[in-house]
Amino acid sequence: MDIGILGAGSWGTALANVLLDSNHKVTLWHYNKNFPQNKNQLLFTSNLDDLSNKDIILIALPSNSIKNILNNFKINNKTLIVNCSKGFDFKTEKTLSSMIIKELNIKTDQFITLSGPSHAEEVSNKIPTAIVAASHSLKNAQIIQKEFSNNYFRIYTTDDLIGVEIGGACKNIISIAAGICIGLNYGDNTIAALISRGLQEIIRFAHKYEANESTLYGLSGLGDLTVTAFSKFSRNREFGIKIGQGLSFKNAKKEIKMTVEGISATKIIYKLAKKDKINMPIVKQVYSILFDNKNPKIAINELMKRKLIVEKINKT
Repeated sequence: MDIGILGAGSWGTALANVLLDSNHKVTLWHYNKNFPQNKNQLLFTSNLDDLSNKDIILIALPSNSIKNILNNFKINNKTLIVNCSKGFDFKTEKTLSSMIIKELNIKTDQFITLSGPSHAEEVSNKIPTAIVAASHSLKNAQIIQKEFSNNYFRIYTTDDLIGVEIGGACKNIISIAAGICIGLNYGDNTIAALISRGLQEIIRFAHKYEANESTLYGLSGLGDLTVTAFSKFSRNREFGIKIGQGLSFKNAKKEIKMTVEGISATKIIYKLAKKDKINMPIVKQVYSILFDNKNPKIAINELMKRKLIVEKINKT
C-alpha cells in the first residue's frame, strides 16, 4: 500500500519503519523543508498535497497542532485516516476523532485510532510491541491490523473507539502523578496505588461517554497506563519527576523540550469531570499542582487523608 505519515517526530518515524518492514511504500511529511533525510527507503515531503491520494494516512502529530495542519487538507473519499496521537482537542474539548473527522470531512468509518503501550524508542529497536486499532468499522480496523502487523509489531482490533481514546488521553495525567511521586522520593507502593486507583478514575470518566469498561483493562487502558507510569521514555513521567523535585511548571516543561500531552489533558479532563461531577481526586490534585501552584507533597498527603471508604472496583 501507498502510505503517508503526517509528523516526522520519533513516533511518526518509528511507525514509518514498521511499515517499511511490512513492505509498504511510505512518505513522511515534515513541516520543515530542510528536515534531514536518512538513507533508507523512506520518501520525504513538506508538501501536504503529496499525501492527498494515499491509501492510508497516519497522523502522528502533537494533539494541539493537528487542527491547524489539517485545515484545508483535502483527501479522497477512500483514504483511511489513522490517528496515532493521544489526547483531546484543546479548543473544542472533544475527542481527536470528532475533530479530525470534521476537519477532513470524512465518513466515520474511514477513521481508525492506534493506541497502546508503544514507546517510539522501543518500536524503533524492533522490541516486541502490541497495540490496538479502534474504529466504528471493524472491517477497516482489521485492514490496519493486517497491513501493519509484523514479527515485532502486533495489532489487536476493537470497535470501542471512544474507550481507546479516553484511555490514551487520561493515562498521561496519572503518569504525571507517578512522576511527581518519584520526584518526592516515594516508592513503588505509591506508584502501584496511583495506577490502580487512577485506572478507576479513568473508568468513571469513560462511563460518561458510554465506553466499554473492558477496553480500559486492555492495551489502550491498563497497558498504556502502566508503561507510561514506569518507563524512562515517558515524557509525562519525566515532567512529573521534575515537578516533584521542586522545579516550577515553566522550568520543568522547558527541560523536557518536547510536547507533554498530559498537561493539556489535565486541563481538559479536570474541567469536564468537574462539570459532570465525576469523582477524580488524583486528576484534581495534579491540576492543583500544575495550575494552582499547590505543593506536591501537600497534594499527595491530601489524597491519603481522604475519607476512608470500601474499595469499589468498577465492573462491566
